[in-house]
Amino acid sequence: MPSSSHGTVSISAETYARLLSLADQAPLDCLPLTSRTLAYAKTLGYNQIGQIRSTPNNRLFADLGEDRAEELQRALYDFGMRPTQAGELSD
Repeated sequence: MPSSSHGTVSISAETYARLLSLADQAPLDCLPLTSRTLAYAKTLGYNQIGQIRSTPNNRLFADLGEDRAEELQRALYDFGMRPTQAGELSD
């Protein structure tokens, strides 16, 4: 396929949910993080991407501090994932 050609891939909602679930189970090591942030997050029990995605921003900031929490959130976006923010909707 020529490099100038762009195609669109469609997947079902069920397939997308399954892929997202698998990505949530991936270790934090998959994210582009500094070794200090990775070690700090692991010390606090954050070991999988899904834990970061499902933790409300205010909790991440309280646990990790502003700089580390923002680094984790940027890494999620770079990885192509967004926080679920489920915890913030229940306020």
